[in-house]
Amino acid sequence: MGNSDYIYSTMQIREAHPSDLEAIAQLHARSWRTAYRGMLSDAYLDGDLVADRRALWQQRFDTPTANQTVAVAEIDNQTIVGLACAFGDHDARWGTLLENLHVAQGYKGAGLGGQLVTHIAKWCSRTQTSDVLHLWVLAPNTAAQGFYRRLGASQVEQAVWDTPDGNRVPELRLAWPSVAALLQQRRSAATAATERPAP
Repeated sequence: MGNSDYIYSTMQIREAHPSDLEAIAQLHARSWRTAYRGMLSDAYLDGDLVADRRALWQQRFDTPTANQTVAVAEIDNQTIVGLACAFGDHDARWGTLLENLHVAQGYKGAGLGGQLVTHIAKWCSRTQTSDVLHLWVLAPNTAAQGFYRRLGASQVEQAVWDTPDGNRVPELRLAWPSVAALLQQRRSAATAATERPAP
């Protein structure tokens, strides 16, 4: 279970439903408060961030675009501890946009983030014309950058994010030039893990 502080019997990654809205908004807000501390203002992060995220997800569930997919990682058929949202063929050059990827703090290091990326990559392979997958990550968020780079993503562009609290933060576009290669890398990693001798 990696660095997880919790024990669970089962975990599944499934399509999100409107009934998941509150759990998703809560997870999204908690993740921002942890990951973006020092990048966004304390006043914004400590304010009614849940309502802000709830409004976003309400819109996505009420009026989903045709190229949208939302997946959640759920343990023991009741608790959502991870989420991913992507928009297929979002960019003519960089393909599908992985817009959101969040894992609950106590479950980081348990492999859920990688499984969510794999889930999105499989969705891209099945449904999208482009073989490219990309995302934006804040430049100061080195932990997230390290995670994506370990999965094979590389920096292809730099920009500035006009944040919802009125700041401007540098951000990096990371991309996988081939979803097929990403999936092969994930399969190889899974095989290596199962073949590793027990300590």
